[in-house]
Amino acid sequence: MNVLKIIGKFFGGFFVLFGLTIFIMSFFGTNALDNFSILENSLSEKLDFDLGQIEAYCQENPDDEPCQSPLITIKQEIDQFGYYGSAMMGIGFFFFVAGFLLLVWCSSWIDGSRQTSLISLIGLVFSYLYYKYAITGALTGFLPPEFMEIIEGWVNITIAQTLKTVLVLGITFLILTVGLYILKHKKMRPVEKVFEK
Repeated sequence: MNVLKIIGKFFGGFFVLFGLTIFIMSFFGTNALDNFSILENSLSEKLDFDLGQIEAYCQENPDDEPCQSPLITIKQEIDQFGYYGSAMMGIGFFFFVAGFLLLVWCSSWIDGSRQTSLISLIGLVFSYLYYKYAITGALTGFLPPEFMEIIEGWVNITIAQTLKTVLVLGITFLILTVGLYILKHKKMRPVEKVFEK
């Protein structure tokens, strides 16, 4: 039974982290989709053309060279994400709840909740660092500077909104972790006093 509980805790922690990661990724994608008008405005200002007109043209002439532009590809991918983003959010929530229930089953309601909060808090710290530094760094290293100038505003706003969500979740789980830790030790003290008597 102890072996089963150890395995259950491992998978419970993994499911919590996996679900949280998918949830944040879907939120990032949804923000990118909602903020796409910022990129369209940036294109109109800096390149003096209408992305909507080009997209309509490329639907009729997909093999033309201008239609192979990364910007057109990004727009098409983001349009497709609208459907998949909601599905990803649901999958993330399912895995998170499954992990939480596994952790509760392997210990208790208080311990399982505390472990879920602590694992989530650690995952959110790494998510914050990833979205704060890694994405911008990867884009800057991968894309040419003139392309970065066009998408910079869109990327920065999308990342800022995602980081705000990560911070809110992080503070929530920090408060829960501390609160559950205190609650657990308060419940243990009366038991210790009984054994002392």
